[in-house]
Amino acid sequence: MNIRIGSGMVVTALASAAVLAPGAARAIVITATQDTGTLVGALLGSGGTGIVVTSVTLNGHRQTVSAELPGVPDFEMTSSGTFTNASGTYGVGAGVVLATGSVTGWSHDDYGVLMPGYDDGPNTEDGNGWPFGSAVFPPTAVTAGVPATPAQETLLDPITSRPDLDPPETYDHFDVTELVIGFDMQPGYDRVSFNVVFGSEEYPEFVDSTYIDGFGMFLNGANIASVAGQPVNIRHPGMAALPGTEIDGVLAPGGNPLLTFAGAVGPTGNTLRFIVADTSDGVLDTVVYFSSLAGVPQIPAPPAGWLAATALATCLPRLRRRLSMARAVSPAP
Repeated sequence: MNIRIGSGMVVTALASAAVLAPGAARAIVITATQDTGTLVGALLGSGGTGIVVTSVTLNGHRQTVSAELPGVPDFEMTSSGTFTNASGTYGVGAGVVLATGSVTGWSHDDYGVLMPGYDDGPNTEDGNGWPFGSAVFPPTAVTAGVPATPAQETLLDPITSRPDLDPPETYDHFDVTELVIGFDMQPGYDRVSFNVVFGSEEYPEFVDSTYIDGFGMFLNGANIASVAGQPVNIRHPGMAALPGTEIDGVLAPGGNPLLTFAGAVGPTGNTLRFIVADTSDGVLDTVVYFSSLAGVPQIPAPPAGWLAATALATCLPRLRRRLSMARAVSPAP
């Protein structure tokens, strides 16, 4: 049972938690970590050709939580991690997962799953989430979550606003997790590309509310996370209830949840910022899987001689036709 109270707190009754079957097969397997070297290594994987990482910064959350139940140990809620995907759930390769709650779940033999994580499903809770700042599970008071910084608000407002309202509305953000990578490019590469899967527990109940969770990917300051001309948030018309993980809704235009993004970069001094946020409160989680960050080789320019020969080959037939026409209309000597 999920109850939204006050600013949007959802309490999931422990009695409704499902117990995972012993030995259940898993495809997406998440390991929580805040180690930036581990994160960027997983994101690059074996496909990081062309990219030379110069810096990595993680702005995320980690918190020890108690269930206050006999025999249940405290649990570390962590908003970032790496994942493998042996069975290809959602079509995404191994990489990095960022969330506005805990990326991994919390379970106990005697109490079942207290809070599911975001590895493979099934989807057992339609309101899974964690507001950072509440130290006891389930939360005993309304907790909005950790507020975004002013700089994060500036980035997120265009992504999660309601321009359809009169007047347009923007909202506060909470439990923001962002990974910022600085990088140069090896010679012969002038673009980068990567794959993304975006999902949220806010879907579909809160699509037309103020809880418009979303995410952005800022390549050298410009947000390239646009699908069909619209920002990536839970109000996107491509959202759908796809099975695969605990996530209630996944952005899957045309039924395809694997989104590929690319953009032009310079030879040095590039930045790529992944940012995901709860909107209006920190309760229901939003999750993003990233993989296969890699450089895209330049298309070599044809040699100057080849261009000249091509131009000549194009012009010669026209020149011959003009000469023939000129002869045909010239008076006989």
